[in-house]
Amino acid sequence: MQEELRTERLLLRPLRETDAERLAALANNWNVARMLARMPFPYTLDMAQNWITRQNAMRADGEEFVYAVANDDGFIGGCGVQAHADGTHEIGYWVGEPYWNRGYASEAAGAVLDAAVERFGAQTLISGHFAENHASGRVLTKLGFRYTGEEQRWCVARQEKVHCLTMRLVRTET
Repeated sequence: MQEELRTERLLLRPLRETDAERLAALANNWNVARMLARMPFPYTLDMAQNWITRQNAMRADGEEFVYAVANDDGFIGGCGVQAHADGTHEIGYWVGEPYWNRGYASEAAGAVLDAAVERFGAQTLISGHFAENHASGRVLTKLGFRYTGEEQRWCVARQEKVHCLTMRLVRTET
């Protein structure tokens, strides 16, 4: 996938070591972590540094492409796509709480979806959100995702399985 993506208000770029401090500050928020499957809580600077190192290695292997989402304030969240063995590609995203309700998640996810189609020829994209995360549901439906089912998904921050709504987007050639 492209190294950098630009939207009207955002720059999506590979994570940098210099993002670690801001990443830790924004991610160490219960309101953020409880809505994400893989984010631990509390979230430390060491966790941020390790996560950045792992993401850059996965990007190099072509396994997962995570972008830092940045605006004029700098790093505000993350958005990425992960390739699965069954040929699907899963998109995920998060934005720090001070940046909620401004359309940043939709803008970032839309750019990453377009890049995934271009890079992988990804026509089937999947995602999901915890049932109580209505804002994430709105982001995904706005991008064209449709609900396909429900499952219990492990939430690292909550240390329990959480009711998750699964979604799929099938892109067709135009």
